Amino acid sequence: MGDFIDFFLKNPFLIIVLIGILTSMLGKKKQPQQNDDPNTPPKKKWQEVMRELQGEMSQGEQQQRPAPAPVRKVDQQATQAFEVIDETKNEANKRIAELRRLQQKYDQERLYQKAKADQITSAISDNNSPVYRKGPSFGKKQLIDGIIMSEVLGPPRAKRSLQRSRR
Repeated sequence: MGDFIDFFLKNPFLIIVLIGILTSMLGKKKQPQQNDDPNTPPKKKWQEVMRELQGEMSQGEQQQRPAPAPVRKVDQQATQAFEVIDETKNEANKRIAELRRLQQKYDQERLYQKAKADQITSAISDNNSPVYRKGPSFGKKQLIDGIIMSEVLGPPRAKRSLQRSRR
């Protein structure tokens, strides 16, 4: 008997599994049998639901009614609708005009800022200064030609060290 208890004490995972099994067994017994909430509808079998739906469909076919004739509204409502549409068009046109005015103002400010920046860069740039001097510009063809010439004019590949070529 002592060996049995020692076996369980040395295996905590087994104890956890046994506790889980016991709680699940006890939890199933405590579940309520029926929901007595008056707001929930009673549960029906699917056969009963299908019969009810078929009964409703057959009654609906027997009692087909003609669609009611559309009711004509008063012309006053139509004129009010046109007035509302005209007001919204006027508001939209005003908003569009305001947006165009703001766009023109923005464009003018952008051009002013660009001109100001160009003026500052032209005042700063000095062709004799090493700081502002433009560097050489190479095209793709010139770079390729330079690499080829360095291979042709440089030392032979056999004389170069292996370490340098692996980099």
